[in-house]
Amino acid sequence: MIRTYDHYHSSSRRKGRRAVVVAAIAAVVVIAGILAAVLRVDRWLFRPREARHTVAELSTLWSEGRYDEALAASEALLKRDPLNPGALAFRGFAAFQKGVGEGTVEERAPWLDEAVVSLRRARLVSSQLAPEIEYILAKASYHRGKFYYDQTISFMQSAIDRGYVRPDSYEYLGMAWSQLGDPEKGLAAFLRALEEGPSDILLLTIGQTYLQMKHTGEAVDYLLRALNKTEDKAIERQARFKLGEIYLDQGEVFKAEEQYLALVELDPRSADAHFFLGEVYVRMNDAVKARAEWRAAFGLDNQHFGARLRLFK
Repeated sequence: MIRTYDHYHSSSRRKGRRAVVVAAIAAVVVIAGILAAVLRVDRWLFRPREARHTVAELSTLWSEGRYDEALAASEALLKRDPLNPGALAFRGFAAFQKGVGEGTVEERAPWLDEAVVSLRRARLVSSQLAPEIEYILAKASYHRGKFYYDQTISFMQSAIDRGYVRPDSYEYLGMAWSQLGDPEKGLAAFLRALEEGPSDILLLTIGQTYLQMKHTGEAVDYLLRALNKTEDKAIERQARFKLGEIYLDQGEVFKAEEQYLALVELDPRSADAHFFLGEVYVRMNDAVKARAEWRAAFGLDNQHFGARLRLFK
C-alpha cells in the first residue's frame, strides 16, 4: 500500500526537476541571445570602415607625386559623389601623370583617355580649378597625337588667357603649331617660352625651327647656344648634325669637319657621322680619307644608302 505522504513527496520531486530544466533552458536561451547581440555589436564596431577621403587629401597626394594613391582615393570619393569636381580633377591630373610615365603609345593611351574624360567632366560640372584643368587637358591632348594638336592649342591658349602660365605652357603651344605645319606661330611661341627660361632642348628646337624656315644665320646661333648649354649627349648629337649640315651646304668645310669629328668621338659607331665626314673630305679633294670614312660607314651599316652609293657606283 502506497502511503499518502510518499505520493506527495514523489510528485514534489518531479515538479522540482521540471522547474530546474525549464530554468536551465531559459538561461541558455537568454545567454545565446546576449552572445548573439554582443557578436553583432562587435562586428558593427570593428568591421573595416570605408575610407572617407576628401578633396584636400587628393590635393596632398597629387602634390607629393603619389599618383596611384590619388587614383584610388578619387575612385572611392567618386563612388559616393560621382560629380564631385575636385575628385574628377585630381583623378584626371593623376591619370595624366601615369600616362606620360609609360614607355609605349599603347601603354599611355588608356591613361591619357581616362585623364581627358575625367577632366572634361570636371570642367562641365564646375569652374573650380578651370585654368589648371585646361593646362593638363592641353598637354594630354598633345600626347594623344596628331589628331588632337588643335585641342592642345585651344586648351593651352585658354589657360594662358586666364593667367595660368607654367614653364612649359608656350613650349607645348609651339610644338602643336609646328606639328600643324605653321612654323612661324610655333617659333613665336618658342621665343615666348624662352623668356620663362632658356633650356637646352628649347634652344635646339628654336634652332631647328629657324632652319626649317631657311633662316640659317639664326639657326646657327641657337644651335651653338644649345651645344654650349647642354650636357645631354642626345641633344649634342642633334645640334652637331644640324650644324654640320649647314656648314657643309655653305661650303664651310673646316667648320663641318669639326662637327663631324666631334660626332665620331661622341659615337664611334655612328655610320652617319663617318659618312658625312667622308663628304667633307671629298669637298677637300682628299679622296683617300673620304673613301676610308665611307668604308667605315658601310662597315657599321651595310645598308647605309649614301655609303653604298659612294662605294659601289
